[in-house]
Amino acid sequence: MLSGSLFKYGPRSPNVAFKHGTHPRHVLVVGGLTDGLFATRWVEPLSRALESEGGVSVVQVLLSSSHSGYGTSSLDQDAEELEELVRFLQAEAEADYGIVGHSTGCQDAVRFCRRILRAQSVPKPSFVILQAPVSDRESLALTSQTTKNIDLARELMTKSQGEEVLMPLSTQEDGSPITARRYLSLAAKGGDDDMFSSDLKDAELDTLLGHMAGIPTLVLQSGADEYIPHVTVDATSNAERLAKAMGGEHDTATAVTIDGGSHALEDHIEVAVQTIQDFMRDVKFTN
Repeated sequence: MLSGSLFKYGPRSPNVAFKHGTHPRHVLVVGGLTDGLFATRWVEPLSRALESEGGVSVVQVLLSSSHSGYGTSSLDQDAEELEELVRFLQAEAEADYGIVGHSTGCQDAVRFCRRILRAQSVPKPSFVILQAPVSDRESLALTSQTTKNIDLARELMTKSQGEEVLMPLSTQEDGSPITARRYLSLAAKGGDDDMFSSDLKDAELDTLLGHMAGIPTLVLQSGADEYIPHVTVDATSNAERLAKAMGGEHDTATAVTIDGGSHALEDHIEVAVQTIQDFMRDVKFTN
């Protein structure tokens, strides 16, 4: 059992977060599609380790896109809500913070950084850790129905003349409602969520990820991630390309692959926690 406090940070009903620890330095954990609190099995041991050894509080965040809400939300809305969370924490204690994203939480972290760096609305994170930054497009391409669903989504977008319209329920394996716009964002080349695909050229990665340069970033790849088409994609090489694009000339990003690790590293929990802790020790918080 992990004790802590549950608090409201934003105006929307899903905007609550769970905090373990009472320290002014925070690690924000952002889950992926369908995730909620305790998105992965390494979250609890990481929370305990950081609180006891490093004097760091772990904040698990719920967004409007959490659980079944992902299909009617967007990366931009996620980034806006993360900004609200940081502003709330800053108002309490001028808190330093880092971000650990899991799966689509990685896209959220990257989009959040772009948003706040442009607006200079809140301080930038002391570091970002991207655990399992996979391509939804390449993963969905493994399903035979995806090409037809993309065509259908485009047709629905054309007919709706820009209005939000839901895809047929039959197109979603988990039964979550999803708009045609979000489906294309996830499944189509050049979609809003398409920032980690292996077929993106270096220049495209620089455009999508280059703003991360200057923010210490760890690309924590799972070597046996079940959402990576390993026949055509080398997980380690792709992670290194992502880190190169994020590090820029300052070389502030690094890639680590956990060999044999599944998407959420369920079978490599201790290694995941240790790798995250080691990275945090090297980069430190701003204050």
